[in-house]
Order: sequence, then C-alpha cells, then structure tokens
Amino acid sequence: MRIEEKINKLLSFIKTEDYKDAYVFVSLGKPNVKATIKLLKKTNYIERDINKLCLKFKKQSGEYPQWIKLDFVTGEENISFKQIKEELEETRRNYVQFGIAFDQYWNLAFLPEEININAFVKPNRETGSLELSEDNINNYLRKYTNHKKGFTHEFFNDKNVIKFFTQSFILDEEEVFKLWPEGNRKGLRKVDNLSDEIDKLINSSVPYLLNMLGEDGKYNYGYFPHFDKKINFYNILRHSSSTYALIEGLIYLDQSVEPVEKAIDFIIDNYILEKDGNYYVFDDTENSNEIKLGQNASFIFAICEYLKVKNNERYLKVAQKVANGILTMINKNTFETTHVLNYPDLSVKEKFRIVYYDGEAALALLRLYQHDYNEKWLDTVKNLVDQFIAKDYWKYHDHWLGYCTNELVQINPEAKYFKFGIKNVSTHLNYIKNRETTFPTFLEMLMATYRLIQKAKQEGYVQLVESLIDEQKLIDIIHIRADYQRTGFFYPELAMYFKNPARILGSFFIKHHGYRVRIDDIEHYVSGYVQYQKEFKD
Repeated sequence: MRIEEKINKLLSFIKTEDYKDAYVFVSLGKPNVKATIKLLKKTNYIERDINKLCLKFKKQSGEYPQWIKLDFVTGEENISFKQIKEELEETRRNYVQFGIAFDQYWNLAFLPEEININAFVKPNRETGSLELSEDNINNYLRKYTNHKKGFTHEFFNDKNVIKFFTQSFILDEEEVFKLWPEGNRKGLRKVDNLSDEIDKLINSSVPYLLNMLGEDGKYNYGYFPHFDKKINFYNILRHSSSTYALIEGLIYLDQSVEPVEKAIDFIIDNYILEKDGNYYVFDDTENSNEIKLGQNASFIFAICEYLKVKNNERYLKVAQKVANGILTMINKNTFETTHVLNYPDLSVKEKFRIVYYDGEAALALLRLYQHDYNEKWLDTVKNLVDQFIAKDYWKYHDHWLGYCTNELVQINPEAKYFKFGIKNVSTHLNYIKNRETTFPTFLEMLMATYRLIQKAKQEGYVQLVESLIDEQKLIDIIHIRADYQRTGFFYPELAMYFKNPARILGSFFIKHHGYRVRIDDIEHYVSGYVQYQKEFKD
C-alpha cells in the first residue's frame, strides 16, 4: 500500500469532519528514529499536509514513516503556570494525561507523551519528590525541536498556560486503531478481541526476552528507555525466575526450549556452591556474596518448567541437591525459614528479608515433588503452608503463595488450604481492580486463585467458596486486569516517542519506574498472560 493510500485509510477511519476545527498533532515514526511531531492549526487540507510531512520525513530518514499518529485537540483549559506545575509534580511519575501549550499561539506545545517520555517531570535526587525539570525540557528542545529559546520556570511563573486533551489515532503500517482518550488507559489502542490481542503480545514479548539472552547464558538485564541507557546491574534470582517464564512462554508458543539451556547451565557452571552434598545458588553481584532462599527456589522453578517438556537427568539431580540446600534453611521443628545466608560460609546474614521468599520456597519444593514424587518435599510444603496459615500470611496477597496453594490443593484438597488460598485474594479484590499501575503479578495471583476455586467446587467446597469470595467479581476483575496490563506494553504509538524505538518495541515495561524494561518485568507479564490464555482463550 502506497503512503498516499495509507493516509487516506487513516483519515477515512477517523471521520475528520468530527474534528473540523481542531488543532491536530501529527507524529511520524519508524523503529530506528525518534518520532517527529508537527502541529497543524488548520485541518482544511489535512490529507495534503500529512502527505507533505511524510515526504519530508522520507527525505530526512530515507524512508516513509511506518507509523502515523494523529492527536486531535478535544478540550482546553486556561490555567496558571504555577497550578500546572503543581499538578505535574503531584501526578504519579509518567502518568500525565494532558498536553500543555505554554503560549496562546501554541508555538511551544507538548503532547502528554512528550512530557512523560522525555522525563519533563523527574524525581529530585536529594528529596525523591517529583519536580518539573528545566534541564530535561531544554535538552529535548535543543535535540529534537526547532525552538530557539530555552525554557525557564522564572519566565512562566506569572503567566497562564493552556492545558489540553486529545483524541488519538494510529496508523500502524496498514492497520488503524483508535486510542483511549482519557484515564489511565489513555493512549492504549482499542481492540475488538482481547484474547487475540494477548496472543500477539505473547508472540512479541517471548522472542524479545529470548533475544535478551546472550550466547554465554547471561541476560542483557534491561534498559531505562528515556535516554536509551542499559541497566548495568545483575540479579541471579531474577535470572532464574525470568528463565522460568521464558520456558513457560516458549511452551505456550509450541517452540523449542533448547535455546534456554544455556541460561540454566550459566547458573550450574558459575553460581552453585556445594557444601556437605547440598547445593546452594549464590549471588556475588556487586560483592553481595549471599545465598537467598528465593533465588534457590526460582532456580528450581526454571528446571521444573524445562522438565515438563524435556527429560534431563543432570538438571533433575542438580534441582534435587538445591532443594536439599533449601531444607537446611528451614527449621525442622518449627518450619521457620532463614532468608539469606552469607556466601560461602553459610552463616546467617538475614533471618527475614521479604515474604516472597517463603512462598517461592514452598512452590519450588512442590514443583519438584511433581517430578520425582519424593515425599519429603511434599511433607515440608504442608508444614510450611500450615505455618503460613497460622501466621495469617494471606494478608500479604503474595502471588507465589497463590501459585503454591493452588498446586497444593490439586494434590491434597483440604479445606484449610482452599480457605487460605481464597483469602489471599478475596480481601484485596477492589484494590487490585483499581490499581493504576500495571503490577503484573496481580494477574498471576488472580489466575492461581481462579484455578483453586474450580478445584474447590470439584471437591464439594461450593459453600466455602461462596462464603469467602464473589466468583463472578473475581472473573470480571481478571478480564479487567488482563486488558489493563496492555498499558505496560510497548506498542508503536508509545515506543515511537523514545530515543531508540527499536530497542524496546514489543516488550513490556513498568511506567512509574521510568518505563523500565527489565527481564523480570517481562517475566511477570508473560506468566500472567500465559495463564490467562490457558483458561480464557476464545
């Protein structure tokens, strides 16, 4: 399809007569360049003007734009600069949903994407509170616009500005999408079939995660895409948990898990300590020199997920030895856990660090039991979960506990386990429903609970379920969160505004952490979506 035909298709979809007198921002982009943005103050000749802008884009970049995004101004509000500055600094980081024109002629005007993506509002290094950054605004003006004058707070302090709202559309190659106009979904493309769309996200993000895995078995840990900066850090726990999710994703896509063997081998070859016949996964990142209960557990997850589709006696034996190492971190009488040991002497570093480790340890042993049927793993899990019940661990609303409890009831369907697993979610449903951040572990937890409830009903615990949770409400919130999580996916309409769109396109991110793309962030999105599709795919 020629560029002229694409533009015509876009405008025909929009019905431009609905926006006859509106200002419109035209954003043009492709994977290897940051988007260019032009404001059209008249729409009389909008098709001609967009064609001209596309031709100019081709002359500058060598190709016509792959993406054309139109933002029609639908509302305006005059407001003092001091008020808008205060509002920007009180809004959750990167959640600004309006544009700003700093003068009545709209010569200095920014879309919400420009404000968020170029970090116009950033945390103060000393206080941590958000502040409107002159440096970042001026950096953007200097590098990516034709504005000659710099930006200063002082100049605008006694002036009014225009706060504006938009309705947006995107031409993504040959497809046109209308984007959500407001709220926390602002900028998210509307789709007709959520299930089909989620499959597209999995088909994109799983290869993305696989490509982050180097030939040496170590991952590229991630990026801060505001300024295309690589994250120069590592974490062995997240290496293993991401490997688990990657295998899970590859299995769902019916693809070979062999490429992931190097990630497992990386741990075995470099991060295993042997003591008294037991194995411990350690982490020496930045001289941390510690053995975390959670990282040992996540390593077992990865191996067990691999063993679902491919036998490997070596991997199984290593997992068993790591599991024996985990047992040394659990008191045999009280079943209290020790979370962190010093490497290499195994002295206690921290008795407790984070509640996630307990659920991870129980789940790891349970997953291993389902491969070798060693009763000591199952007995330990039962005792651990009994401790979780006694200590009201349901109040932590931990997705690992959700996973563990769901799998335990499949083996041992006792009422106390069903009750615990349901309470882990039931008291938290409204919070989950309304959470403005994507928080992808929520979907994982919801899906585990959904499965647990189905098992409870099969086992005759219908009344117990009905007394603890509104199942239809749970299902409704599952669908809501599955759709909402898409706000954490790098669609072209968002990625195009970053410095290097190709680097992040098709991945998942955490918006309030600077649009961070990290292996474990992708991990949780992938796991949640795979579990969702297994139950609800059309």
